[in-house]
Amino acid sequence: MEGRMIVIQLMKRGIVISSALLTFGFLVPTTDFVREVQAETPQKATGETNSEKPLIYQVNEHSYDLFDEVLPAKTEQYIHRNVSSADLLNNFFIKEAVKQSMMKFGTVITEKISGPFEDDILPELEYVLRETTKTFSNEDWEKVKMSNTPSAGLGEKIFHLYNEETGEDIFRFHVRRDQPPKQGYTFNFHYHTYLDQHEKHHTIGNIPWGKDMPPRWNSMIRV
Repeated sequence: MEGRMIVIQLMKRGIVISSALLTFGFLVPTTDFVREVQAETPQKATGETNSEKPLIYQVNEHSYDLFDEVLPAKTEQYIHRNVSSADLLNNFFIKEAVKQSMMKFGTVITEKISGPFEDDILPELEYVLRETTKTFSNEDWEKVKMSNTPSAGLGEKIFHLYNEETGEDIFRFHVRRDQPPKQGYTFNFHYHTYLDQHEKHHTIGNIPWGKDMPPRWNSMIRV
């Protein structure tokens, strides 16, 4: 009988903890349920000292560290709790930057420059992005959104970070086609930031293409 009661207690504890972790705080067990679990926990015989702390003191959003590290649900919506979430969001932005860059390049350009882009451009992009957002407060992060439609044709835009409330751009990641004399075509990756009112052109790096004109962005056809 005692063994059965212990199994029941473990099952109830598992339900409480799993519910909190899997739903990240949107579903919280009731106080009565928690008290029931605590009341039914087998007690040690009188005279024995209990040096262990109870498994559950109180179930709420402050009881679990995972509540402070919620990943963004999607590109257009983010949840921020603390500094660790800022790291998670920046990591998310970088992953999205890769996806949106490949989308912009199209099949033909991607085949040729994806390696140099990931080796040379991406690390620099991550650095400047973290530098741009390192002073953001919790309130600032709650308003950050990321665009999800790179420009096609000859447009420069890869993605923008912007303030959802004001609509103002925070960070712009662009690529421009250059053709230096007698050097063929080059892709110039650069960014603009709110820190200087987007006035300066900050080069991240260049990737050479060759003498032939590259296809338009988002092109799937070789020309």
